[in-house]
Amino acid sequence: MEEKMILVKYEDLLKEKNYTLIDVRTPKEFKEEPIPGAINIPLLLDEERVDVGTAYKQVSPEKAKELGVEAIAKRLPDIFREVQKHAKGRLAFYCARGGMRSGSMSALFEALGYTTWKLEGGYRAYRQYILENIKTYNKDVKYIILHGKTGIGKTKILQQLENKGYSVLDLEKMANHKGSFFGGVCEKEEQSQKKFDSLIFDYFYKNKPQYVIAESESKRIGNVYVPEDVFQSLGNGVHLSLETTIKNRVEVIREDYAGATVDELQKCLDKVGRYIGKEKYEEYSQMLKDNKIDELSEVLMLDYYDPLYQKSIEKYIYDSEIFYETIDEGVEKVVRYLNEKGIFGKEVTE
Repeated sequence: MEEKMILVKYEDLLKEKNYTLIDVRTPKEFKEEPIPGAINIPLLLDEERVDVGTAYKQVSPEKAKELGVEAIAKRLPDIFREVQKHAKGRLAFYCARGGMRSGSMSALFEALGYTTWKLEGGYRAYRQYILENIKTYNKDVKYIILHGKTGIGKTKILQQLENKGYSVLDLEKMANHKGSFFGGVCEKEEQSQKKFDSLIFDYFYKNKPQYVIAESESKRIGNVYVPEDVFQSLGNGVHLSLETTIKNRVEVIREDYAGATVDELQKCLDKVGRYIGKEKYEEYSQMLKDNKIDELSEVLMLDYYDPLYQKSIEKYIYDSEIFYETIDEGVEKVVRYLNEKGIFGKEVTE
């Protein structure tokens, strides 16, 4: 009797501990929309999948299958070695919709003596599950939101709070973007919406926080959007107003963009130029060419970003207003506020 392939739903997979999650889609698919914790061992490489798809449309399904089998056959020794290298416990395979790619891999390695699962519905079912459950995990979480102008050092404060064991939801880190026209500079790559959502779900699932500390965000961060329930929680949380000296703000900006090239900064300045008029744009561009980065940072903050964000800052009632001259002092004062509210961190050790 033919043995029926064992399917597993993602919510059931979460309850397991001893397994290896293997994504058999192309490297491109995996990069844009991975499941956190999965490894990529593709059946077809990016170019091979394009060739198969072209054959399917322009020749016939049979020709596409022939090309696919030929490409996979050449890769089987490499695939087997990769699985051997990473295999720990049961093997759980998935593809886009839980179809032929993950099914064939699951059947093959079952025949080779491994214990396998196929993720039911593949990545598509996984994504539906996490979008539904971001809402569930977020529902009763208390949000403490840090507000402040550009360069105030909110992200640096969040990082130190996280190191002290506080529950920090760093959306800009997840988005690979700092939230302004210059926000993508010095980041490794643009983030995809699907990967961003996955990171948020993964954070809530692993931490199951009763509270989170986050910074005030727009709905859009770079090219991704904050899930609606999380965005609403940002607005409905307890709000803290942070302020520091312009000198400290310039130092923060200098550190944040230390690795930026003049060309990268000019491209961002070009975007600002749409809103500031030709004269100021030319003035700011000349400052950049003259390497007057600190002066440019200060004038952009005072003349452009501060007025832009003032309306947003005025929307909220603040539970506390915190002034500091250094980031360490800012962290100390935020910690003091949290402790007074009965919220304590747990120092994280290496």
